[in-house]
Order: sequence, then structure tokens, then C-alpha cells
Amino acid sequence: MKIKTIVLLALPIFLLTLTVSNSIVYATEERRVLSRKYLGLGVDVYAPYQAYPGETITVRVRVEALEDVKNASVTLFIWGSKSEGYSPWGTSFTVLDVSEFLNGTIKEEGYDIAIPSDVSPGLTYGILSLEWGIYGSSSWKQQWDKASFRVTYLRNKDYEDLQTTLQNTRTLMYSFLATTITLAILTTYFAKKKPRAKRIRK
Repeated sequence: MKIKTIVLLALPIFLLTLTVSNSIVYATEERRVLSRKYLGLGVDVYAPYQAYPGETITVRVRVEALEDVKNASVTLFIWGSKSEGYSPWGTSFTVLDVSEFLNGTIKEEGYDIAIPSDVSPGLTYGILSLEWGIYGSSSWKQQWDKASFRVTYLRNKDYEDLQTTLQNTRTLMYSFLATTITLAILTTYFAKKKPRAKRIRK
């Protein structure tokens, strides 16, 4: 078989493989969404990169005493929107509430958050509300802060299902086209191929 013919036969298969390989791959790994160092406290928050409505995600909070701290309280708030942004949803967790938080002490906890099934696609947000006391030049001084951050991107399942349907339809069309072209090339090739003459024995 000639090289040109082999290339023509392989071309439809290559096109089909290229189409299938264009599928979108999403990452779902956890990453750090907040990292702050305050006077006496260090705070890190970790959350999944993305999730679907109706799923439960885990947001992990790590608080470390960088110095001796008194009356330390940390509260985590998570919120988003529902009904295409017309109504909010949210939840909160007490991360830390102690009278003493000595230097080097670490509090780390994971909090399960149920994402509403009717949530609006897009970003969810968080706020850490912190209050603590730390010894100044002559007395304990009260400190406070609020840190806002992006948490997890909520994907649009209906839209992705539509994309998957379109992708499958396109894959089937390319598969059908590749099969048709391959059969046409093979038919043409064998039609033009001359049969060998039979030898007549004397």
C-alpha cells in the first residue's frame, strides 16, 4: 500500500482522537485561600478549589499562637447566593474560644459545609472574625480584625451537562465522519486496484 494511501486512511482516526482529547479536565484539589500573620496570631484557611451545588465541602482552619495570647476567639463565616443572586445563604463555626492561647499552641479543625442544591453558580466567600488580647508595654491590649477571602468556586452543573451532551454529539459526528471517509477511501482504493492475470497452464 502506498504511503499516500496510508496517510489518507490515518487522517480520519487522527481527527477523531484529537476531538476526544479536547475534553475539559477540572481540578478539585484543596488549596490555601487565606494566610495571615497578626500580632500574636497566625491564621491559615484551606478549601477545595471547586464543587457542585448539593455537595458537602470541608473548609480547614489553622490558628497558631505566635506569642502568649489571652481571650482569643475566632469565628468562621461562609456565605453565597441562591435564586440567581436574589437570596443569600450562609453558615458559621466557632474556630477558637479560649481564655489562654500560649505561644506555640496550634488549633486546627475541618468544618463540613453543605452547599445548597439551589445555590447560584460562582464564588463563595468567607470571613474570619478575630478577637484576642496580647501583652503590650505595660498591660494586655485587646486586638480585633476581620479577614475576608474567596472560598470555593461553585460550578454550573446544568451548563456542564449541556456541554457534555454537545461534546458527545460532536464526538459521534466526527466518529461517523471518520468511518465514512475511511470506507470511501478503502472502496476507491480497492476499486482502482487491478486484479492480477491468471496464468494458463499448457
